[in-house]
Amino acid sequence: MKPRIVFFRGGGLGDFILTLPLLQVAYLRQHPVHIYARSFYLKLLTKEWDWLEREDLDGLAGKVPAEVKESIAISFWTDPAWSKEMVQAGATAAHCLSPRPNGGKHFVIQACEKLGWEIPPGLLAQSCLGDCWRGKDHTLWIHPGSGGAEKNLPLLHFVSQAEKWLGLHEEKCVIFSFGEADKEVFEQFKAEPISKNKRILIRQPETTWDLRKQLVSEADKFLGNDSGPGHLASNLGIPVAIGYCKTQAMVWQPTGPRVTTYLWDSDSSKIL
Repeated sequence: MKPRIVFFRGGGLGDFILTLPLLQVAYLRQHPVHIYARSFYLKLLTKEWDWLEREDLDGLAGKVPAEVKESIAISFWTDPAWSKEMVQAGATAAHCLSPRPNGGKHFVIQACEKLGWEIPPGLLAQSCLGDCWRGKDHTLWIHPGSGGAEKNLPLLHFVSQAEKWLGLHEEKCVIFSFGEADKEVFEQFKAEPISKNKRILIRQPETTWDLRKQLVSEADKFLGNDSGPGHLASNLGIPVAIGYCKTQAMVWQPTGPRVTTYLWDSDSSKIL
């Protein structure tokens, strides 16, 4: 039997979702797989992930879990002391993968290459959290924030796209969503005349699970920046169009079956 692989995954929503294909590759290589991640992200995993052992990363409180013994430990922390600590705790090997590669191939491909793993054909085009797309063309979901102002395209770009969508048919509507880190963008949006339009809806999900439920029930297409909600939408099978102005699409493109990316400097008028 191959050794267990134990993943330690902190970071945000997008970081967690980009780790899912790595878990799948490890499982396809016939390793038992265990992950420590934040509990509110683990709740997103469907019954198709029943093979995955999972526990709350925050529950470790800095301690080394017993599962590390005779296992391969993998993290995304650039701390040489961590690898030494894992080996001292009985791990057969410990790998620190780059959490923020600046360029090159896709994040998942770079990680697999460092581990010496081959990626099965088509894996990155699968929706890791189920294909929940309704197949409709009524509601455009726009998330104009990202948690990092430097990654945000101008708000007026999204306003323009919303106006274009509404102009396609009188029954279409647009949802603008905002998270806790998007307060400044939300204030800017409220000052725009379009925020008063009756066909504009606002969503501010309190939890990641609430965001998932609302995307599944309401989003027919998703438009946004390089952000966690974009990665979530794409891995629910929802068609997404993600704009990039700082991070590199080649590295950080969401996985999933219906993904379009564009650069802010390119002709962004053709994305809808």
